[in-house]
Amino acid sequence: MRASFFYEALDNCMLAPHTMNCRISTICMVANETIRLFVAVFPTAEVAQRLNEAAHGLASGLSPKAVAWTRPEQIHLTLNFLGNVERASMEELARAVEATCRRGEIHLLQARGLGCFPSPARPRIIWAGLGGAVAVLAELKRTLDESLARLGYAPETRPFQPHLTVGRVKLLNGSDRRHLAATLPPWREAEFGRWTVERVDLMQSVVWPGGAEYAQVQSFQLRPPTAA
Repeated sequence: MRASFFYEALDNCMLAPHTMNCRISTICMVANETIRLFVAVFPTAEVAQRLNEAAHGLASGLSPKAVAWTRPEQIHLTLNFLGNVERASMEELARAVEATCRRGEIHLLQARGLGCFPSPARPRIIWAGLGGAVAVLAELKRTLDESLARLGYAPETRPFQPHLTVGRVKLLNGSDRRHLAATLPPWREAEFGRWTVERVDLMQSVVWPGGAEYAQVQSFQLRPPTAA
């Protein structure tokens, strides 16, 4: 896809918003001088649904406001959080991500096991781990970091720990903590499915009072793996 996609979609939406899909319409409704962006990989709908079912199982013994669970269509792996990006720099950013993805390989990932950050005693994030070709994923992340750093985007200082966020802990009482401590361990070896990562998505995050909404800005294809 061309780097000018964002601008064409925005122009078309302003001219005929009823003809655009809901993702592009979301972008248009919040068109400002800056756009909150991140680079991500999304699992298949089947994998996301299995994770959603696991979340429902965990939530059944928790108080209603204990955890904000990720909607299945929003479950993703963040490669780069870019923050508020000026619209004027969008095209340059898209070119950099596209060039990096052309060098990155298609690979297989597997969602496996549930856990929490930073620790079971102080859970803040409930996540699903990732297996499979994580070395290929890590190399893609490294090259994206390098490409974006040249444009002024600071790379994440913490070690890369690939995961899918299933829920964010909000307010746990004593009963909630005991429930998580008892119910999370049996999920450590659970299998949620595999999928082939063929593309990387540049996403817009729009924060509303009821939570964040995501809109796909552009997708970038990865290349087939090199034959051994």
